Amino acid sequence: MLSKKIYLIALLSVCGLTAVSFVELGNVSSAQVLETKSSQVKADDRKLAAEIRRRTDRDVSFLNERFTKNGVFLDLAGGFENIALARTETDGSVTSACIASIEEANSFLGRDLETGARLPQSQRSSPDRAAIAARHGMSEGEFDFYSKMIEEARLHRLASPNSATLNIVNNDGANEGFNDTNPAFANPEGGNTGSTRGQQRLNVFNYAAAIWGSFLDTSVAIDVGSKFDPLTCSSSGAVLGSAGANGGYRDFSGAEWPGTWYHVALANKQAGSDLNGSNAEINATFNVSIDSGCLTPGHRWYYGLDNATPALRTNLLVVLLHEMGHGLGFATFANGNTGALAAGLPDVWSRFMFDSTTGKFWNDPTMSNADRAASARSNGGLQWDGPNVKAASSYLTSGRDASTGRVQLYAPTTYRSGSSVSHFSTAASPNLLMEPAINPGLPIDGDLTRQLLRDIGWFRDTTSDGSADAITNVAPNSGGELIGGTTVITWSNDGGFNGNVTIELSLDGGATFPTVIASNIANTGSYNWTVPNSPTTTARVRVREAGFVAPMGASSANFAITSSPLAAGVTVSGRVVDQAGMALNRATVLLTDQSGVVRTALTNPFGYFVFTDVPVGEIYVGSVRRKGYHFNQQVINLADSFGELNFMARS
Repeated sequence: MLSKKIYLIALLSVCGLTAVSFVELGNVSSAQVLETKSSQVKADDRKLAAEIRRRTDRDVSFLNERFTKNGVFLDLAGGFENIALARTETDGSVTSACIASIEEANSFLGRDLETGARLPQSQRSSPDRAAIAARHGMSEGEFDFYSKMIEEARLHRLASPNSATLNIVNNDGANEGFNDTNPAFANPEGGNTGSTRGQQRLNVFNYAAAIWGSFLDTSVAIDVGSKFDPLTCSSSGAVLGSAGANGGYRDFSGAEWPGTWYHVALANKQAGSDLNGSNAEINATFNVSIDSGCLTPGHRWYYGLDNATPALRTNLLVVLLHEMGHGLGFATFANGNTGALAAGLPDVWSRFMFDSTTGKFWNDPTMSNADRAASARSNGGLQWDGPNVKAASSYLTSGRDASTGRVQLYAPTTYRSGSSVSHFSTAASPNLLMEPAINPGLPIDGDLTRQLLRDIGWFRDTTSDGSADAITNVAPNSGGELIGGTTVITWSNDGGFNGNVTIELSLDGGATFPTVIASNIANTGSYNWTVPNSPTTTARVRVREAGFVAPMGASSANFAITSSPLAAGVTVSGRVVDQAGMALNRATVLLTDQSGVVRTALTNPFGYFVFTDVPVGEIYVGSVRRKGYHFNQQVINLADSFGELNFMARS
């Protein structure tokens, strides 16, 4: 048997000088070397598997509820986290993936971490930008999304002084993690001027917090309990980091729905107060060992405040943004494998999960655990029914129900813990950020991530006063507009709303708004509109935040689009009397047009009433309400002022 003489190589650094020493360990056979290496790999794998199982545990049967004065708290017991995992490729580069189960980890690494059995390995995308994205555990479009967040923050972060505040809570001890006093690897690095490694790490976390803060609205600060620990890391694979919500709340004051679990940060937003006191809303732990080259020689974290990805580097900022997103609500507390709900109650995600086979939402009390488990494996039958996603999903060419706008959720016939039911379907095209797979080609401006956040309850609140922004006083809302002419559409912004808007036209009294007048324009409160050749007497306009359902406002009444000028609004008047012809005071007279818009007027002590500025060219139904009396309706085809709309009570 061949034997090898093995040496331990020691690097000693004294006063900045490095000495190399070789210590002979003796003759060791090649078989012994291979056996030792194999045993070490298996031990590393088992350690990695145990850590993944602990952090991603989604067994709802062990979750505990705690009743508090602020509602009911759901303790996640350190589970329900998503983990950024890394592997070394044959060319020495590093690829990452965000996983939420041991099965996903095994597939990513190409082996069963607990038995050592070889498995088909998920492949990274082709080189260039897709490969860079894969190195960070994301699709190309997903990487672009977070890169764009970084760039937008650089340009616009100071323009949102009242946006959300995310505080990084330093949970590291002395001389570790954020408090590491060793000199920075590079200073500056990508705009990060921290002089020590600890300061640069803290700068990255604070910058990520500021980016998410500019993305959301809440009056309650979000604390992120953060630390760097030596997590599992070897040449066979590494945990980059993990993050997740500290728990959930239900039945708190201000909750949109009773009996529904909310991630803590979202619950605080809706309550307008800090429900969990001094406890952090999100927990984040990242691997300090990455900087030692444990995954592959020369590899470490990149601490720049940008989206650069130098060779042998993993961009901490991009990975951190992604993992923080899970803690803010990109997850469900339900166990899709068994169909069990956390403590038997739905979370806010379940309220938007629609099963097209049964026609039920997951929060439907008639839907059993078995029904939900089948739905989670329905392969296209499980769909997201949030209004913002539906309104913005029309650009999808597949993975969407064209008649309703619902978007398919990921529900393959073989259940995948952590991916099934909590992501959009891979059938969606173009690819979506919240898909489970690494897919290149996502057009970031068309993604549905922000719409999904709105659907689960992160409503627009520019001034962070707890009240949703609104758009009101939309005009035109009466009279007529001449085809080919120019008119001014006006609206009011309430709550400090100043985001871009989209303006749409309805020709059926507001039932649908199929025509886009202007898309994603600056919110100035007015827009000059050239009236189209679409004759109707039931036109309305709608103004809403670009890409979202709300804030939104629409014309309160119909106006006409016509080829010839309409006469000015006219008056309609008359009198209301009892069976004996005596005047009835304070009777309510209603005038209803063809689209259902109702005008009201009260009679005076002599029984008379009057409506002013009533559009002509329509048919109206007149009726009267007065306690103790009954009246017949009257129909008028209004061409000019009309003064004989008289009512006498029936005997």
